[in-house]
Amino acid sequence: MAKPRRGDVVDVKISMVDEKGQGVGQLDDYTVRVRGGIPGDFLRGYIRKIRHGIREIEVRKTEVLGVETERIEARCEHFGVCGGCVWQDVVYADQIEIKRGLVQNCLGQYGVDVKFDQPLVMDGSFFYRNKMEFSFGTSKEGSVDLGLHVPGRFDHVFDLNACFLQSELSNEIVAYVRDFVRTRNLSVYHLKQHEGLFRFLTIREGKNTDETMVILTTSGDDFSGAQELSDGLREMFPRVQCVIHSINRRKAQVAFGDDEIALTERDHILEKLGRFTFEISPSSFFQTNTHQAEKLYERVVALAESQRDDRVLDLYCGMGGISFFLSEHVNQVLGIEVSDAAIQDATRNCARNNITNCAFMAGQTEDLLGQLAEQSERFDLVVTDPPRMGMHPKALKALIGLRPKKIIYVSCNPHALGRDLKVLLEAGYGVDYGQLVDMFPHTPHCEVLIRLIDLQ
Repeated sequence: MAKPRRGDVVDVKISMVDEKGQGVGQLDDYTVRVRGGIPGDFLRGYIRKIRHGIREIEVRKTEVLGVETERIEARCEHFGVCGGCVWQDVVYADQIEIKRGLVQNCLGQYGVDVKFDQPLVMDGSFFYRNKMEFSFGTSKEGSVDLGLHVPGRFDHVFDLNACFLQSELSNEIVAYVRDFVRTRNLSVYHLKQHEGLFRFLTIREGKNTDETMVILTTSGDDFSGAQELSDGLREMFPRVQCVIHSINRRKAQVAFGDDEIALTERDHILEKLGRFTFEISPSSFFQTNTHQAEKLYERVVALAESQRDDRVLDLYCGMGGISFFLSEHVNQVLGIEVSDAAIQDATRNCARNNITNCAFMAGQTEDLLGQLAEQSERFDLVVTDPPRMGMHPKALKALIGLRPKKIIYVSCNPHALGRDLKVLLEAGYGVDYGQLVDMFPHTPHCEVLIRLIDLQ
């Protein structure tokens, strides 16, 4: 074919999906990516972007010429406009197979071959999120919008009628807050002019406790109606136990501000996982899918096959969920996490649950691991649940230096997982178990559980 140009109409057969959920195909020596494409699709669209240097094309789908995986009607009216769900028109069982192929393709790029157990799937594919952030915007007509972002447009928010990923209560809260802002003619923050009041609405829910937190993020402008809004939310929705006014005076478009003001007696909500109760503050990290997180932690415990006198190291431990679940089966757990706030959460929740054999250290994982290796510390099991970029190379090297008998790797990024597994396999470890854990139906995201054993 002739050298592709922006605006050209092309036909492409999708052979796989990438980690962002985009369909991937080939046109001569150019890699083509199409949002909404899945393996077996034959699609027509026009070229939106070309990156000649890396021989890559981005295509906007305009017509479906053929499919191998049948489609269903998406439940959400915003499907295709919203940047969240990409596979809501695909049967859930088929979504799982696509994710399995995605993970295996990513690992295969690093020469890693894993035989996977049956996926750990959800009983239902909607209303699973315990946290969502909604953005304020202004329509072309000048009215206040409150919703989610259009794909690829940080400055374009569509007005949300209903999202089926969090809860029906969440949709009602969104509508209530939007009506409050509109009827009082309150302003919305402008991303370019950097003026206006309302920026974000965040809703956090305790799925097992029915407790709800509402966080209103504004600019530094005066919000004299904050208490009125809080009182109205509490009266209308009894499950709302906590309302926080978060003030972000910076230009950065983030939902957590410099100051947090509790507008209710409570400044946190409670959630339960297994027998453990967790106190969740506005900035606490907590797995977004409560019910699947509980299953994930139980699988970690089962794969650990721990002995009562074992010492366990929990890397990137967050607020201590995996540590707590393991604590009942081992002698000692040491958790490491870079966030001081997360360590404070973990320590506080340790006391709340009367756990006496967990300790936590705050700092860069690569630094603290190096110190433990220098001190000749020994651990029978290391659990690592790193952020999307995977483990820091120095942390990986230090982990190998500690030489635990078993490593359980929990990954949310199969590319980073493949890269790190390659290093661990070259260091004499072997993978003896793998499982996909679906945490985010209708999206390409999932967790992958890997167990490695020392072969030396």
